[in-house]
Amino acid sequence: MSKKIIYPILKRFLYPQHLYRVIKLQWAKKKKIRAFDDAQLKLYSKLLPGDFLHYGYFEDANKKPEDMSLNDIYQAQENYGWQIVNLITETTQPALDIGCGMGGLIALMTQKGIKAVALTPDKNQAKHIREKYAETMLLECRFEDIKADNYNNYFGTVITSESLQYLKLDQALPIIDKILQSGGKWIVCDYFKIKEKEGKGGHNWELFTKKLVEKGFRITYQRDITPNVLPTIRYVDMLVTKIGFPIKDFIIEKLQVKAPGIHYALEGALPEIEAKIKKNTDKTDPVIFAANKRYMLLVIERK
Repeated sequence: MSKKIIYPILKRFLYPQHLYRVIKLQWAKKKKIRAFDDAQLKLYSKLLPGDFLHYGYFEDANKKPEDMSLNDIYQAQENYGWQIVNLITETTQPALDIGCGMGGLIALMTQKGIKAVALTPDKNQAKHIREKYAETMLLECRFEDIKADNYNNYFGTVITSESLQYLKLDQALPIIDKILQSGGKWIVCDYFKIKEKEGKGGHNWELFTKKLVEKGFRITYQRDITPNVLPTIRYVDMLVTKIGFPIKDFIIEKLQVKAPGIHYALEGALPEIEAKIKKNTDKTDPVIFAANKRYMLLVIERK
C-alpha cells in the first residue's frame, strides 16, 4: 500500500492533537440521536428516487428476483402507497403521516386532494420535504415530542407506514388518541415479530394487539401482506449473495496479496467483521423474514 495512503492514517492516531479529535468525534457519535440525521435512510433515498423508503407491494407475490428490475421496485413502492391512501375515508380532513420519509405518501395524498401533514425528526428528510413539497405542513420533531394540545381532535387520519416500529407504544398511543378526530382512523402498515417478545425489528404482534385493547382501540380491518413484500426482500438478498459477498471476498483476497501487512493487522478482526455482516444480511434473507415476521396492513379505530 502506498505511503501516501498509510501516512495520513497513521498521523491521525500518532499525533496527540489528531488522536484527541478521533476520540472526541467517536464519543460524540455515541451521543447523537440517529433519528435526527439518519445517513442510512439518506442513502436509500438516493438509490430509490420515488420518494418512498419501504419494501413496496407486489401484486404478483411469486415474482422471481432474476426477473425484476429497479423499475419494478419503484412501481411496487408506489403501489404500496396506494394500498394505504385508498383506505383513507376522511378525505376532507387533515391526514398526518408519521415518519413521512421523503414524502412519497404526501405526493399520493395530495394527488387525491387530501390535506397531508408530514412529520419527521430527520433533518435531511425535512429539508427534502420543504423543497419538494413546499405547500405541505411539516412538523420537524419526533412524534413523541409533538405538542398534542395544539392538535386536539385535529386529524381525520393518522398514518404510520414502517414508522410504528420506532415508536414507544406507551407514549404514542395516548397521543394518537388525543389528536385523532371522533370517528377518525389510524392506518398502520408495518412488520411485526411473531416469535421474539423483545428487541429490535418491530413490535411483537401479540403484545401490540393486547396493548391496543388496553388503550381503547380496536382493529377494524387487517390484511397480511407479507407475501406481497417478499419479492423486494428476495431481490435485495439476490444482490447481496450474488454481488455483495463476491466483492467482499475479492477485496480481502486482494488485500492479502497487495498489502499483506495490513491484511495481517486486520486478520484477527475478520471473524468479527464476518459475524457483523451475517447479522445484517440475515435481515435480507426472505426465509428468515417470513419465518419470524408478519407484514400487516391495518385500520385501527377507537372502541
